Amino acid sequence: MSHSPDGPAAPEPFELLRERLFGIAYGVTGSVADAEDLCQEAWLRWSAVDPTSIEVPEAYLVRIVTNAALDRLRSAHARREQYVGPYLPEPLITATEDGPLQSAELADELTFAFLVMLDELNPVERAVILLHDVFGYSFAEVARTVDRTPEACRQLASRSRHRAQARSGDVRRVRSAEERVLIDRLIVGTMSGDVDGLMALLAEDIVQIDDGGARQRAARHPIVGRDRVARFMINLAKRLEPDTGVEHVTVNGCAGLLFRRTGEPWIVFVFEFAPDGLVRRIFAQLNPDKLGHLSRPLPSSLD
Repeated sequence: MSHSPDGPAAPEPFELLRERLFGIAYGVTGSVADAEDLCQEAWLRWSAVDPTSIEVPEAYLVRIVTNAALDRLRSAHARREQYVGPYLPEPLITATEDGPLQSAELADELTFAFLVMLDELNPVERAVILLHDVFGYSFAEVARTVDRTPEACRQLASRSRHRAQARSGDVRRVRSAEERVLIDRLIVGTMSGDVDGLMALLAEDIVQIDDGGARQRAARHPIVGRDRVARFMINLAKRLEPDTGVEHVTVNGCAGLLFRRTGEPWIVFVFEFAPDGLVRRIFAQLNPDKLGHLSRPLPSSLD
């Protein structure tokens, strides 16, 4: 592939590509835990081969990770048929208010809205869109990775791309300081039960999607409209316990909040803004099975 790094064959090529491989695995599976496992598997396979026998290490490693992620995704699809309520990806927290926490290549591109849209594609379509549109590989390179012809990959991308763009929607990336102010106002309005004040911060066509899985109580269908979302958020605030803490975080490149109970992750909220600055989408990940990777403390919190 054209992105092959320079330098010694091992272990530097893998280390140079680790973020990219993680990003590909996470983009395909939507799971931080799976992405970490798949990168570890790729490292084991890489360390077992003679690096001088690999002409282009990046092509070799991307192919391994992509196909392993596709296998993992196909297995997960069977389980999703019995999934309770909406299905959201595991949140990838890349920064707290004190600065970067962990880095993932192109995390800004792998937003919740984009990953939710990718769930409507079949696994190979998903991989083609990710590798070509997000990670910048040519169709010839993608074809070698997913065992298709370049023309087949081009057609897959063409059929899928308009759905991706339509579902990703028109969102505004505001400055982080402005995001912080808006979200603080959301917190104040929610905690005070100010329905009108809260509605003033929400777009008329706002949609909130909650993922609680089978273990956590959550809305089983998307919540649509500023009045319904405002009242739902205020009702959710009534479930807060005295030991609940909240942290400003960056989640998949977007502004977010991490709520903890007794130090353990409880809810991650992700906010996306309309061009006029109002909140257009709220994603809430409550499924404890998808928050386990956040059990380790983050370096900053709100008092």
